[in-house]
Parts: sequence; structure tokens; C-alpha cells
Amino acid sequence: MDQQEVREFVERYMEHHQCQVIESTPSYLQTQLSIEVDKDLLNRPFYWMYVEKLNQEPQPAQFCFIFDLENHPPDQRGEYIFFGSPRFSQMLQSAQKHGRFVRLYQEAPGWELSLHSKPYIPWLLINFKLSYICDQKKDRLNSLGINLYTGEIKDNFYPWIQTFSWTSQIPVKRHLLSKRLSIPEAVGELEYYLQDQLHQEDLSWAEAAKERLQMEMNQLNSFYPEGEVQNEEKEKEKKQRIREMIWQYHPRVEIEVVNAGIFYMNPSSESLSS
Repeated sequence: MDQQEVREFVERYMEHHQCQVIESTPSYLQTQLSIEVDKDLLNRPFYWMYVEKLNQEPQPAQFCFIFDLENHPPDQRGEYIFFGSPRFSQMLQSAQKHGRFVRLYQEAPGWELSLHSKPYIPWLLINFKLSYICDQKKDRLNSLGINLYTGEIKDNFYPWIQTFSWTSQIPVKRHLLSKRLSIPEAVGELEYYLQDQLHQEDLSWAEAAKERLQMEMNQLNSFYPEGEVQNEEKEKEKKQRIREMIWQYHPRVEIEVVNAGIFYMNPSSESLSS
């Protein structure tokens, strides 16, 4: 997720939660937070407890999101936001909490004039966050869509559906085709697809992490030589250090669902490019 995508997400998040934009420049976004966003992002529980208990007038904070440090005015205070930063992670968690699942219908102006009802094709979208973890960490988002009528799977689904207009109410003279895949079946298909993608990726980062783990193990064994009599305290200490090193260095991939939705699309939209 590059900085442009981070900024677009922040802007959509602010708009959705009715945060007023005070100033927008290429390098930063100055906003007046809503009450909901202030509570989710700024961690001021005692302030909000005081306001609500004494029935005071709430005063949500202003906040400046910086996206380009190199070209940012030095006198403009704010916080640098990037994918993986603590504040951006808070924003993702807030988005999960308030909008984890949506159901939307693609708009098609003029179709209401049709004499006959026209069908929608159901798609399931899941935005996954993949975390590559060892003694270092890297996160990335993977947006997958699956056609619940045909079983077809599409990568980069979310960026593609942003090119269409959507409504939360089913338009007139439209009907829904029955799903041939249940939601659990579709989720399973996406998980298999994601697992297959991971198996095809470059795993050199994991091999390097294993090598660093082995080096740490060798160093640990030099402090606690095998075969020497160790007292019980030393044995417990060594086992604890081994557990800590395995947790820190052993490579793994953790997958988390950020959000998901059912998107009912016009049949002509099925020919989207991969």
C-alpha cells in the first residue's frame, strides 16, 4: 500500500465519519475530527468520561495527517501517516469496528426505465491483511473477490469496484440471482486461493530469518553448554530464552480479515480485467 493509497483511505475514512477538512495540501491533511473518530484514534478516555459524566459540550480535537515528510512545511505540526504506522493501524481497527461488513448494489442509470426486471450478480469481497513476521515485520493488504454465482475469483477487487457507483438500497426493477456458493464455501475458496498465492511467493525472507534464529541458538548454547550440569534455575532460564527466540525469529505469516462485503453487480461487469 503506497502513500497515495494511504491518503485515499484516510480521506474516505474522514468523509465517512463526517470529519471536516480544514486544509488539504499535497503533503498533509488538516481535519476537525468527529466525536467518534476522536474516541477511536486519540486515546482520551478520561476526557470523554469527564465530558459525558458532567454533560459538558464535547470538543473533538483537530488533527493533521502528514503524507509527505520531504515536502512538508516545517512550521506545520502533525503526525506522519504511512501503512504500518500505529495511527494508521488504529484507523484500520476503527474502520473494522464501524464498517466490517457492507451490502451494496451497483447503480445503473436508466435501467429503471426497462420493462422487465434485470438481475444482479452477487460477489463476496474480503480485504485481507497479511503480516510477514519474524524479528522484522511487513504488512500488506490483499483484496479478493469471488463470484457467488460462478465461483470466479478476482485479485485487486476493491480498487476495481471503486470505479462504479453504489447504493445501499436495491433499485427498482432489479432482482437478485440465487447464490450457488454459500458464504462459508466462498470464504473457504478464497482462503485456499490465498494459501496457494503464499506458496508461490519468494520465501528468501523466511530462510534468512531461520538462519538468524540458528545463529542466536548457537550463541545461546555457548552460554549454556550441552552436557554440563546445570542447576534448575539455569535450566528454566535457558528454556525461557529458547521460547523467546523462537517467537521472535521463527518466520510466520498471520492473516486477518480487515473488512468484507456483498456487492451485487450488473451482469456486464463480470468481464472485469484481472
